[in-house]
Amino acid sequence: MATAIKAIPTLKGKEAREFLRRAEEAERNYQGTDNRDDHSYCIMAHAILSKAGML
Repeated sequence: MATAIKAIPTLKGKEAREFLRRAEEAERNYQGTDNRDDHSYCIMAHAILSKAGML
């Protein structure tokens, strides 16, 4: 027996504007790392690719 697909709620009006405002504020305040190559996963990936002769 199939399960009914529920509609995805969509923000409209005031709620949509407030959501966008908060999302943009969070994006502006993001304190990410300046050099992503220093991340431990990037270092590990570089080592793996170097060992495989792919770099």
